[in-house]
Formats: sequence, C-alpha cells, structure tokens
Amino acid sequence: MERVGPWTRGWQASGRIVLLLDFDGTLAPIVDHPDGAAMPTATRAAVRRLSEHPGVYLAVVSGRGLHDARQKVGIRGIAYAGNHGMEIQGAGLDRVHPEAAAARPRLEQVRDDVTRRLTEIPGAIIEDKGLTLSIHYRLVPRDLVDRVMSTVASSAEKVEGLRLTDGKKVVEVRPDVDWQKGKAVEFLLENLSPPDGTPIIYIGDDRTDEDAFIALRQRSAGEGVIVAESPPAHTAARAFLRSPEEVGELLGILAERAPN
Repeated sequence: MERVGPWTRGWQASGRIVLLLDFDGTLAPIVDHPDGAAMPTATRAAVRRLSEHPGVYLAVVSGRGLHDARQKVGIRGIAYAGNHGMEIQGAGLDRVHPEAAAARPRLEQVRDDVTRRLTEIPGAIIEDKGLTLSIHYRLVPRDLVDRVMSTVASSAEKVEGLRLTDGKKVVEVRPDVDWQKGKAVEFLLENLSPPDGTPIIYIGDDRTDEDAFIALRQRSAGEGVIVAESPPAHTAARAFLRSPEEVGELLGILAERAPN
C-alpha cells in the first residue's frame, strides 16, 4: 500500500493512470471450480468507480477465455484481454492472434483425446477456452495427479504446434505462438500511448503474470505487483499484496484518491 502515494502523484501530474489486472487470484479469490470464481462486492464497486473516471485506462488481462472474462467482470467500457492476450476487445480494440486462431482444430483434437482418457479420473475439469485448453486438477485425488499430468502431456505431444504451461493446480495446452501476457501488455500500451510519467500498474498472482511484470520493467513508470502470501524469491514484480482482498482495498483507495 506504500506505493499508493507515488502512483497518485504520478496520476495527478500526468492526468492518467493505467491499471492492468489479472482476474483469478487477483480480482477474485481462487476457488475449487473455475465457474465459481467471483469478485467480492467491494472490489467490483472499486473497479467500477475507477472505470468511470476519465483519467483511468483499465484492462483485465486473464488466462480465461475472452467471453468468460467479460462475463465474470461484467463492466462495460474497459478492455479485456483473454487467453493470455491472444484475444483482445474493448475500449476501441478488437484483435485475435491469427496463428492462435488457426490452431483451433488441433486444440479440439487434444480436447477430445484428453476428455476420453480422463473420464474415470474424479475431479478432473477440462475447460475449453477457445484458443487454449485448461485442465484443472485441484479436486483430483493426490495419487492421481501425476496421471492427469502425463495424460495431458502425451495427448499434446501427438499434435504439432502446441505447447504446455502450468499454473496453480492447472496445466494448459496453448498454441505454440510467440505471445503471452507481456506481449499483450505491450500491445495495449502501444495503442494507448499514455503520456510520459503515467503510472502503469499490472497486478497478478501467477507465473503467467511474470511476462507482464518483465515488460513493465522496461518502462520508468511501470510497476508489477504480485499477489502472494509473502514476497516470492524470484519475481520481476516491484511490490506485492497478500491477497485478492488487499487488491480490492488498494483499488478502493485509488478510487477515493482519484484527482478531480
């Protein structure tokens, strides 16, 4: 929270602030089933207030599919970057990564194979996000997790042009394209062209957010904030918050201190 002062001063001086926010584990607590994730009421109110301020550019940058992210946040007039930025809409932007879109038939092949092979594994959740697949194993018995991981890996290895990444109790199948959250942040900022000195803040909780933290280290007013119980040993973020609840508190403070 000690960074609020410099951010608000920079906002006052430049007339703008850029807020780039992950969803799961950042705006919303992590839950057992992805369908159950929701922003706390206070966080939603703060995001809405900030979105209505003329000096705020706000984007949600999520690993969720674009449509899913828009539904979960439900705030109009802001930008949404889904599937780690492979699809971006809102605030005058409309982009789908062409190579990722072309990989859809291959993802369907893996989805069908994984679905068939994991039918008997209790708790395995296969989430088709259009441009990527997520296989969640948070609810899988511990002794079966390795089987889930090996099944996904062997299915993906049969299909060219795909790669695996992992996160918090999830393994993801993605098109093997040179695009991730850091590239999405660069794309958003290139289109926004914020004035010099504009605070640019990205808040995220997972290793997929590290690319965004790294991208912001190239900008003098850019700053990554990681959400974690304690500061990780290795992160490109410059600050940290302990929980999604603290994220909501921070956004509420920024909304209260918004320049007139």
